[in-house]
Amino acid sequence: MPSDAIKRVIAVTKRQKQFWSKSHGWAPDEAANILEKARLDRQISFAYTLHGYLAPFPPDAAEAYHIIGYTTLRSMCEGALKLFFSVYFEDYKKSKEAVYDKKKNIVPPKDLSFDKLIQMYAKHGDSAFKSFLERVQQRGNAIHHFADRNIGTQAELIEDIVGFEAFLHAVDCQIPYP
Repeated sequence: MPSDAIKRVIAVTKRQKQFWSKSHGWAPDEAANILEKARLDRQISFAYTLHGYLAPFPPDAAEAYHIIGYTTLRSMCEGALKLFFSVYFEDYKKSKEAVYDKKKNIVPPKDLSFDKLIQMYAKHGDSAFKSFLERVQQRGNAIHHFADRNIGTQAELIEDIVGFEAFLHAVDCQIPYP
């Protein structure tokens, strides 16, 4: 059931925030510094809003609710990917996909584009979620009103909320909990 999936999303995001926001002492210093500053509490706040996308939308505001639902999912997916690459910051720095600015400084995961995060996760995480992430990105980008984008149906949004729970679980299972 979608409501149960949302409850599990809330539980995982709470656990991630509690654990990763205080990782000094066992995580590498750079990763712990990044994670300490990350607003993982906002992931929890966004997770609580997911229940609001399950009931039928009011007809006059249906498209807005639908787009905001996908924008929320997009933000949560991006946050999960940033958490993943922040936890693995040392590996990210050594990878061929590491991004550098004009001054040859490493660009931290918090500043990477969603496109880049998707590409890197498909290569270093779980490629099975690539099409899901790209769909959520494309539909979430419908928040920009001047471009016509396919936003799907509310039933598809609900399916993608359930899909997010599977994606979040995959990310969570790939990061260490010493």
